[in-house]
Amino acid sequence: MFNYTDNRKSIKDITSMFSEGSLVVDETYQRRSVWSEKDKIRLIETVLLNLIIPVLFFWKAETDPETGASITHIVDGQQRIKAICSYVNNEFKLKPQHLLDASAKGKYSNKFFKDLDPDDKKSFWNYQLMVIDIDPMATRSDIITMFNRLNLTDYNLNDQEKRNSMSGEFASLARELSEIAIWDERHLFTTKDVKRMKDVEFCASLILLYRKGIIDQTDQSALNQAYEELQSGYSDAEKDKEAILEAIDIIPKFFVSDDVTKFLKKKTQLYTLFSVIFYMQRSSISLKEEYLSNLQQFVKLYSAFNNDMDLTKQVTEDEKVLFDWLKKYKLASSEGLNKHTNRMIRYNVMKDFLFGMTDNLVAAADTLYNKMLETSIAPSEDPEE
Repeated sequence: MFNYTDNRKSIKDITSMFSEGSLVVDETYQRRSVWSEKDKIRLIETVLLNLIIPVLFFWKAETDPETGASITHIVDGQQRIKAICSYVNNEFKLKPQHLLDASAKGKYSNKFFKDLDPDDKKSFWNYQLMVIDIDPMATRSDIITMFNRLNLTDYNLNDQEKRNSMSGEFASLARELSEIAIWDERHLFTTKDVKRMKDVEFCASLILLYRKGIIDQTDQSALNQAYEELQSGYSDAEKDKEAILEAIDIIPKFFVSDDVTKFLKKKTQLYTLFSVIFYMQRSSISLKEEYLSNLQQFVKLYSAFNNDMDLTKQVTEDEKVLFDWLKKYKLASSEGLNKHTNRMIRYNVMKDFLFGMTDNLVAAADTLYNKMLETSIAPSEDPEE
């Protein structure tokens, strides 16, 4: 076992350590720092009211034997520290709707740090944070175990957060891909998704999709295996990264309308589109406007389709082809989303819609859409992957 010591550090001390890089977050095992604006404002309110905030846990991980300079890891408390640093850097103001205390609303509403009275600034800098320093002799494995244990009081770690504690080349690539701007620009992951590392998990699945093609992921075994087997010796990492980045660069071109964007925000459908894009890469198929138009037509038909529709006696042969494609896709999007069979069905149907639309089928799409609307059966929402 290792020991702990109680300590106190002022906000000035901690923000200085953080800004100069001697106090750091090890993101290889930590959760994401994704506090809402409300969370940040209420923390600052607590400090300004001189109330107590939860204790921080620090671990002095590295010390230079020549200079004595050290690097301290934030084992628990990164959101609090980042929120404080963000406020003193005037990155947000104290919006009154998020303040709880009546006196705080009267005194601090809409104030950035620069707007505080001099006495309040002094009190803020001198505010003492309670810190538990972990014995420097503790190992990284000890720290990860402690981090996981500390967070059990919040919520249990999900599978991806457990995997994130594993360093390695596969893990690094998944995290790097998750930081690409498109995910945030297109709002493809919610704040909660990002906090629980669902974006990293999705990117890890993309790596598997590119490397192995469509596989069954009804459990976590495939991702767990990849994280373990490709910790080192991932010789194809750069090649895989280049191909996946190329696919990610193409994705924005498919967001041709609000309806298509809404459709692709569902991870099931986004994964299916990536399957088709990887097929285009392997087959040297260049993106054409007609493919984007075909996707838009598919989404339009899909939004009007319902499994309870019976158009058997009302459709032409060409309309029946499209109707059967829609039915297959809908069923494959209703349950067992990560099963190999259902993933293959969605992939094949989307591929047929993009690249297999003859002139007759294009004409049939409009007439089929009108016939489906006439049934006036409200479509149900797909579940999320």
